[in-house]
Amino acid sequence: LLQTLRENKRLVVGLVVAPLGLYTGIRIKDWRTERKVSEIQREVQNTRQPPPEPSESDEIRAELQNLRSARAQLGRQESLLNQELEGVLAKLKRLDAQDAKQEKEK
Repeated sequence: LLQTLRENKRLVVGLVVAPLGLYTGIRIKDWRTERKVSEIQREVQNTRQPPPEPSESDEIRAELQNLRSARAQLGRQESLLNQELEGVLAKLKRLDAQDAKQEKEK
């Protein structure tokens, strides 16, 4: 057997390389499988994660928008109240004028 191995070096190389190739191939297959599994797990985790909480700047921006709309609403209310006040003042002037007219007639 030793004589045959010494004479046929290709056979020795084949006997050494074949198991190494098989072992390496199995390791590569295992590595690829683990990589695919980890990618799938990562994708599943990404889909299960709750939506990100709004950042502080988003909260500030929303609060600023709310304050601006409240200011606009207060401006409209102020305008309506000014119109109402002018109407009341005009009525008071007319009533004062009528009272003064009635006082003169007496």
